[in-house]
Amino acid sequence: MCKKILVFVFFFNIVSIMYCNDNNKSGLLRDQHGKYIRPIPEPGKTITKQIEIKQETDLLNSSGFLNISGWARKPLVIFNEKNIKADKKRIKKWEHYTFYNKNYCGGITISDIATVGMGSIELFDVKNNKQIANITLMVRPGEIQFPTNTYDILEFKKGNSSVIIKKINNQRIAQFYFDNGNKENIISGTLTFTQHGEEALAIITPFSEQNLFFYEYKVPNLSVKGNITIGDKNYNFNDKDTFGVLDWGRGAWPPINQWLWAAGGGFIKGKLFSFNLGYGFGDKHKATENGIVYNGKVHKLNQVIWHYDITNYMKPWIFKSNNNRFEMTLKPIYLLHSDITLKEMFNFLKQLWEIFSFKEIMEIISTKAYLNKVFGYYSGYVMLDDGSKIEIDNMLGFAEVMYQEW
Repeated sequence: MCKKILVFVFFFNIVSIMYCNDNNKSGLLRDQHGKYIRPIPEPGKTITKQIEIKQETDLLNSSGFLNISGWARKPLVIFNEKNIKADKKRIKKWEHYTFYNKNYCGGITISDIATVGMGSIELFDVKNNKQIANITLMVRPGEIQFPTNTYDILEFKKGNSSVIIKKINNQRIAQFYFDNGNKENIISGTLTFTQHGEEALAIITPFSEQNLFFYEYKVPNLSVKGNITIGDKNYNFNDKDTFGVLDWGRGAWPPINQWLWAAGGGFIKGKLFSFNLGYGFGDKHKATENGIVYNGKVHKLNQVIWHYDITNYMKPWIFKSNNNRFEMTLKPIYLLHSDITLKEMFNFLKQLWEIFSFKEIMEIISTKAYLNKVFGYYSGYVMLDDGSKIEIDNMLGFAEVMYQEW
């Protein structure tokens, strides 16, 4: 097939994939950007028993089924990938860090979603409402060697570009260099994420589909210091006012998913207070993603119900737990909106064309990702395990709603 015909077929398929759902809007609502989306149902308000895992155990048995589901204060569960029986295209692995302060927010990610491996960095100017940097480099699936645990080194390399994440004691050190071919816009730097205390939230979530699951380790109790250099501009981050969260994930996922995720952090009386919230996928009866981490200790939450307006993501988001232990309002100051558009697809075309076959490219571009993520200030209160109440006033954090097909 000649190159012109290949390009035409490629273009036609992108347009078809982007708009194939527009003809069927049954049960969908139109959001702020004109996108038709299916609302994420609220979790039940019934209080469920949160099963705490206290001993080290394998995640999967020899038949590929979960040995256990629940949550742990440390990543005690061993990810024995060799026992996964699901289709290899369902296996997703990533290590992602969101960081934020009153001026900037961003993220560093290394991932493999079975069709493609990626390394990326993002940086956004919150005050001036603009994107500073957003670069994603791609490699073939399987090229990135992901550790089975949360503490071994992780490396992404492509040409001169690299992301190396080292773990030393309570610190995660991300060193990165992105050469996009323009010397004036080379991105480099080091960010150090320091975990306050040993406890965080390790959660195992089963799906209704056989042999599908998600094992995640959320660490919201991170302070961040370091720098990002872009060309001749330098952006510095101080661990007194910059906070972060680790999203470490290993799982076998169904093709279509949706989720809500939120986190926040700040110092209260010299001790780091943080929290993680989430729902929208899988069976959460034995463990929700909701928890407070204060002074290095987890205070587990049950269900937290979200209220937000998809017609205006910048309106306040309201969060209330089913047992009156968590009540917060998030007032957004910045909206990160991301959709896979035709323009973005063509920006990736050169990378795809260099390392993938035409058939593989068509599979990759069938992926859909629709994200609305707000950064802002949380106010409200929380109740700790001992019944003490902590008032929160303008604490930094974020919340996101994500729709994913992969």
